[in-house]
Amino acid sequence: MRRRWARRARGEGGAALVELAFVAMILSLLAAGGYDYGMGYRAGLGVIEGTRTGARVGSSIGNDIQADFQILSSSKSALQSSGLLPYVEKVVIYRSTNVNGDIPNNCKNYTSGSVNDYCNIFMGDDFRNLPATWSSSIADGNGCLDIDRNARWCPTARKDIQAYAEYVGVWIQIKYPYQFRMLGSTITINKDSVMRIEPTDG
Repeated sequence: MRRRWARRARGEGGAALVELAFVAMILSLLAAGGYDYGMGYRAGLGVIEGTRTGARVGSSIGNDIQADFQILSSSKSALQSSGLLPYVEKVVIYRSTNVNGDIPNNCKNYTSGSVNDYCNIFMGDDFRNLPATWSSSIADGNGCLDIDRNARWCPTARKDIQAYAEYVGVWIQIKYPYQFRMLGSTITINKDSVMRIEPTDG
C-alpha cells in the first residue's frame, strides 16, 4: 500500500512539474509579446513626433529656400532623440489640400523613378546622411535638395498668401525590429502630419 501511494505521489509530482513548465512557457510568450507590442506602440509615438516636428517647421518657414533642409533636419533630430533614426526607410514632404490630407499613394509606395504627385521623396540612407548645416551646394536654386528622389514641390514654389496658403505634410516610414519576435521579426510603421503654411500679409 505504501509503495502504491509513493508511486502515485511521484506521478502527481511529475505531472505538476509538466503543468508548471507549460504555464511558465505560456506566461513567457505573453510577456514577450506584450513587451514587443508596447515597444512598437512607443515607436509609433516617436514617428508621430518626428512628423509633427517637421511639419511645424515647414509651416513656419513657408517658401524659404531652406525649407526642405530645415524640415528634414528637425525630423532627423526628433527621431535620433527617440532612437528610431536607424530604422527610417523613407521620408516624404508633400503638398496637401487640407489639414487632414493623406499622402498620395504614388509617393507613399515609391520605389524608383519619379511620380507626378507634388511630393519630395527621401530614402532612409540619404535622410540619415543629411549634412548638419545648410549649403547652397546641396540644393538647386528652388531649394529642392540633391538627395530628393522626386523634386516635384520645391520650397520656393509653395504658396503662403493668406487667401490660398498651402498645406505641408511630412510622412515618415520606419521598419522597427521586434526583440522577442513573438509578433514577427519587424513591424512597418508610417505616420504623417499636416499643417498649413503660415500665411503672409499678402
